[in-house]
Amino acid sequence: MLSLSDFRPRLSTSALRPQLTYILLLLATLVPAALASNAATAQEQSVKPGINDSFRDPKVEDFTERFEVESREVYALRKEIVAACDIKPGMVVADIGAGTGLFSRLFASAVGEKGRVLAVDITPKFLEHIQATAREANLPNIDTIHCTEDSTKLPPESVDLAFICDTYHHFEFPYKTMDSLRRALRPGGRVVLIDFRRIEGESSDWTLNHVRAGQEVFESEILRTGFRKVAENPELLKENYFVVFEKDPQPALVTPIVSGVGGIRPRPAAVDQPTSGSKVVFDATADFATDKVQKAFDRAARLLNLYGDAGLVAGDIHITIVVHGEATKSVLSDAAFQKRTGAESNPNLPLIRQLQEAGVEILVCGQALNYKGFDDNEVDHAIPVAASAMSVLIHRQADGHAYLPMH
Repeated sequence: MLSLSDFRPRLSTSALRPQLTYILLLLATLVPAALASNAATAQEQSVKPGINDSFRDPKVEDFTERFEVESREVYALRKEIVAACDIKPGMVVADIGAGTGLFSRLFASAVGEKGRVLAVDITPKFLEHIQATAREANLPNIDTIHCTEDSTKLPPESVDLAFICDTYHHFEFPYKTMDSLRRALRPGGRVVLIDFRRIEGESSDWTLNHVRAGQEVFESEILRTGFRKVAENPELLKENYFVVFEKDPQPALVTPIVSGVGGIRPRPAAVDQPTSGSKVVFDATADFATDKVQKAFDRAARLLNLYGDAGLVAGDIHITIVVHGEATKSVLSDAAFQKRTGAESNPNLPLIRQLQEAGVEILVCGQALNYKGFDDNEVDHAIPVAASAMSVLIHRQADGHAYLPMH
């Protein structure tokens, strides 16, 4: 009697091998490309797509009439604004988003013959106009720089003062742009920011629709890129605000999730930003001084703070720490730690509490307790005892956790 199996094609392993090889090669090509594409998309997303479309091929005469008119507050108070910038002869001033060159020409007079003005803009026609008007006004100390959507293209440590007037809200990639500007500033270099006051219920419909965020948001973005706010002139302008920032030589560390521990420097323009859904297991074995925390706990706190600074929450990453080896004593109760080491208390426990509150799983190897001569009762009551560190590492990695050794 015939069965269905008699009608199935019988292919040898050697016959299938070419097809399997092709499929594996295809997957090896497509999967990394897809992942890279997703990563690039996440890092290159504009905060305001289309905001600069009107500058792609502008009629310069039309924008001159719009920008250089008494009804525009920053034009009417242009001399007062330049005075408030506190420009000294010989300085190098970068006019970011120079437009028709209104302030570039004013700055050229302020810096004098020994100073320079760098007129930076994304629109070639504006830069050509600035060059022409500078020649007409006999201002040879103005240079033009064609920037991109995510970089000022200024040379490193070449600028004393950067001036951003009614332009920051046009930055499609504010973190990258400000990061490039920070690198361009000399030590002690300043940034003057002027932009529209955007206040719900007070600002015009045009401002609310055109300007993506208010002063608080713009300031926070600038602070995250390595600047500190040093001054504000609330009386100078009404429709706009005038704020001064300084390049911070040592930007402050922040601890948005684990308070006071594992501080990180915000780097919003850097690649490989934290993403939701990650998993990691720390293999903690390193010894530590009895008045310091074991480094796996510190690194876990730092990792959580990186996530918090990126706008994520503790639940966006799953962290397991398995403790064994010389690190085993880090999970002892205060009484046991004092008895075993002579220290007043276990310095790790306060941080362990914070990590556990943030959802971090912390386990101690039962075999390590045996080898080190610790009784289970000496372990802090909030720390589960695992059968072994090896089993924890095997299980978590099988579940997709990345492995980070802390030896």
